[in-house]
Amino acid sequence: MARAAAAARTAKTNNDDPAKDLDAEIAALREDVAAITATLGDVVKYRTGEAKTEARRLRKNVERKGEETMEQVQDSFEAAEGELKSMIREKPISSVLIAAGIGYVLSKIL
Repeated sequence: MARAAAAARTAKTNNDDPAKDLDAEIAALREDVAAITATLGDVVKYRTGEAKTEARRLRKNVERKGEETMEQVQDSFEAAEGELKSMIREKPISSVLIAAGIGYVLSKIL
């Protein structure tokens, strides 16, 4: 693209004066560099937008999964609490002795 444009510009200039040809080539190169810079700017903006969109999507997924996990953990603790309460009601003396034993072992470890 750049060579064809430069060749077309060179054909329009005076072929007898190499300095004019060089000036025309430099002007053509400047235009090409400006076009490339503009295109690169557009690509960067597009890619940045895509990255932001992907980051937002990932954040939403992580938040959703975190909330689901938190609900599952809460449900598990509620179920364990219910089982523990029913066990304590059924066998209060055994429960107190087990709790005391666990407390003793933890006090020795810590």
